[in-house]
Amino acid sequence: MNSRSRYYTIAVIAALMASVAAVPANAAYTPSPEGMELVATSNEGSSIVHITGKTIRDDPIIFQYMSPSHNLVKLDQINPSLDGTFATTFNVAGLSEDGMYRVVASQGEADLYKLEVNVPVNQGAALDLFAVESNFERAEILVGHELFPGDMIGLTADAMEGSDIISVSGQTDITNMPLTVMVIAPNGNIILADQIQVDMNGLFATDIQIGGSLWSQDGVYMVTAEQDMPGYITSVNVDVADGLVVPEFGTIAALILALAVVSIVAVSARSRLSIAPRF
Repeated sequence: MNSRSRYYTIAVIAALMASVAAVPANAAYTPSPEGMELVATSNEGSSIVHITGKTIRDDPIIFQYMSPSHNLVKLDQINPSLDGTFATTFNVAGLSEDGMYRVVASQGEADLYKLEVNVPVNQGAALDLFAVESNFERAEILVGHELFPGDMIGLTADAMEGSDIISVSGQTDITNMPLTVMVIAPNGNIILADQIQVDMNGLFATDIQIGGSLWSQDGVYMVTAEQDMPGYITSVNVDVADGLVVPEFGTIAALILALAVVSIVAVSARSRLSIAPRF
């Protein structure tokens, strides 16, 4: 292999390494046509909750309406139309228990075709509501290095090296309930608690300011996201030293390595140095 061929080979390898390291953490993917969508809407003070959705399957849809104390208050079955859409209603006027009711829709045994939305009820009336649960558009973002699978909360915390700001973001499959973000210091004390809203897709984001006496300890701080439902809590760890974020080494090392290889190739090509001696 001559010198020019070697330059080209190394350049291609370096470009591939750089492109892999540069893939953004929020890259989208093309969702599968398989799936189901469930939507619950109501007006403030109304006794009627409208349940609509769409599925690619044509078998009957079973609806279970569960009370806050996990009792079955209604059971229903409907058939989707030819285009996969379906619609029904949930009358909450006669419900004596206040709280969050679960509307569960399922087709068969596959988890992909079992969705639920939450309906808040107070004194026999629903609150202003727009809740969406969908397998068609569910996992369009990446949380860390894994696709968000639904069912609970996905959370990530990002910060630049030496930054005093932690950017917290994530996704939940409960769209009609606020989310509480907490920070727990290495000694176990809660040093921050804030309530934030999620959007119609379950996405949320907030910034946490580091600094002051509450952040005086060096060590691992735990950032927790929680909603007031069983199992809806998750956390990530952030390393802090001298009041600033300590970055993870892996990603930075990969970027430095890729840049170093590209630089070596560029210098070698310009100076026409041979990678191996000629004979």
